Amino acid sequence: MKKITYAMSVLMMGLAFTACSESNNNNEENGNEFNVINTTPLVDEDSYPQNTTAANYNSKAFGQDAIDNCLSLISELENANTTIATAKLSEAQEAYLRKVLETLVGNVIVPTYTQLADDVEDLEKTLNGLTVNSITQAQIDKACADFKQARQNWERSEAFLMGAASDFDIDPTIDSWPLNRSLLLNYFNNGMNDEMLEDATILGFHALEFILFRNGQNRKVAELQGNDTYTNFEKITGAQELAYAQTICTLLKQRCFQLQVAWEGETAANAARVAVVKAAGLDMTTAAGLSYGENLKQAGVSGSKSTFPTLKDAIAQVLINDEGSCLAICNEVGTAKIANPFSAGDIAYVESPYSYNSITDFRDNIRSIRNVWLGSTDKKANEYSFHTFFASVKSDKVNTAVESNYVGAIEGISNMPTPFVKYCSVVWGKNFDDPDNWDSTSGE
Repeated sequence: MKKITYAMSVLMMGLAFTACSESNNNNEENGNEFNVINTTPLVDEDSYPQNTTAANYNSKAFGQDAIDNCLSLISELENANTTIATAKLSEAQEAYLRKVLETLVGNVIVPTYTQLADDVEDLEKTLNGLTVNSITQAQIDKACADFKQARQNWERSEAFLMGAASDFDIDPTIDSWPLNRSLLLNYFNNGMNDEMLEDATILGFHALEFILFRNGQNRKVAELQGNDTYTNFEKITGAQELAYAQTICTLLKQRCFQLQVAWEGETAANAARVAVVKAAGLDMTTAAGLSYGENLKQAGVSGSKSTFPTLKDAIAQVLINDEGSCLAICNEVGTAKIANPFSAGDIAYVESPYSYNSITDFRDNIRSIRNVWLGSTDKKANEYSFHTFFASVKSDKVNTAVESNYVGAIEGISNMPTPFVKYCSVVWGKNFDDPDNWDSTSGE
């Protein structure tokens, strides 16, 4: 199979790219696969050892390093976008970048949302099989495993919250935190009703997390067969909690189906999920009737109905816009997800505190940036990606800067003492479970 590559050159970052020529080259035959980082081998971020040394929980150096590394990555993303935004792109270079966007949609966004929808569908099936009369620890463990798998794919989608996730309020609906424990307790005590299903602070992933996990462990079958043991929830039965989990998981499934079909468009393969979305009365196209995948791919095309006036506008949205971009999630991780509880002492703001999944969530957020940059989900640069574009125009410094910094951000996050909720609790001398510390400004 022949592949087309572009031999491009750039005089200086921020100046116009030169015209390019085409040449045939079969990278597979030549054994010349793209490296993820040209000068530094990519470490396996999953292999970082957990930092559980007792003395380290009192050290603020780890948290500050993680924040600083996120800020450094933000700067390099801005530089990468500026390089494209200020360049006089040739026709061939624009065509290449359009392929980059097509690859992003087809190889990263749609597959990630499809897998997320699969995972949440599995979770719903598992939860719907749980009753207090027959529940087993194996069933609970399966639900917890399903939850963590879904959580991974959601967190690895947060670099592309642009589009459907933002336009249809899917992000705040399924991923608002902190969980409003006081409100949830009130509903459990006074009876569930439809009104509660309109408040995002007691819906989605984090309400499910509270029911499925405690102190980093899967809930025990004996507890779900009896009463809760969490502070102030002692009169709440496991039966109440399971019923609630089943209800909100169905809502979560509908929203995850919505993400998939909104980006993919209607197909024969996803017809059943389209039917679920339509039955729930959920939107799935732009105002002009495009799928979000087509909306991005048609950016700047004359006569198209894309919301992006130019190709560069679309690239800026992917890389650096204030909301729904790679930069936006990196900024949220550094200046909110980590900084709010760690630097400001807002202990209730810790994300994923019941499953002890915080650090995994943060790392997966940065991995979502990696996946966008590489145009793939396997740590290898796709034939058409931001990596290969900058490599082809001889801007290897851009690649090295971005890629070494997202590796550095993942490493810095991994070095923080785990669980993150304990780290923040020790630093600030606060107990996360204390009702006096339950209130916080909600995040998304």
